Amino acid sequence: MFNFNTVYTGGTPVGPAPWATMTISDIVGGVQISLTNSPTNTAGQFIRELNLLFNTTPTGSDFTGDPYVQLISLGSYTDAGLGFNAQVRFKGSPPASRLLPGGTSTFQLFGVSTTDFAGLDNSAMVHIQGLPSGESGKIIAPEPGSLIAMGTGLISLLGLRRRKK
Repeated sequence: MFNFNTVYTGGTPVGPAPWATMTISDIVGGVQISLTNSPTNTAGQFIRELNLLFNTTPTGSDFTGDPYVQLISLGSYTDAGLGFNAQVRFKGSPPASRLLPGGTSTFQLFGVSTTDFAGLDNSAMVHIQGLPSGESGKIIAPEPGSLIAMGTGLISLLGLRRRKK
């Protein structure tokens, strides 16, 4: 699970971090992604965009049945100085169609797998709007804790192996 808890640029959402969470699962021919706007966010804060970076550009998408996705664009682009190759735009109007606190959007990207997701600190970013004073914030998801823990464990094992020699 990816926790969007680091403000990259703009305003800070109201409520405790993480302000959004994301899961990526392998499916036949691609990945399924679920993005949740935290239920603890202040009413009216909504996710307008999700930017993703894969090691290879996805070849297609499907958001049939998802009430929040407006458009998915695939290809290289830059947002806030960071590079991405998948952009998910969520509905902004009418307000009832927005990805509001507690809402979850689920869609698929094809031609990639979970191993293709870059998983770096800047490989996933959400744009949250509806902050106080009309601000918005771009929030990144640092590498998931499970990957960090796994890396720490591997380093520890290597250290033990070296001591035994």
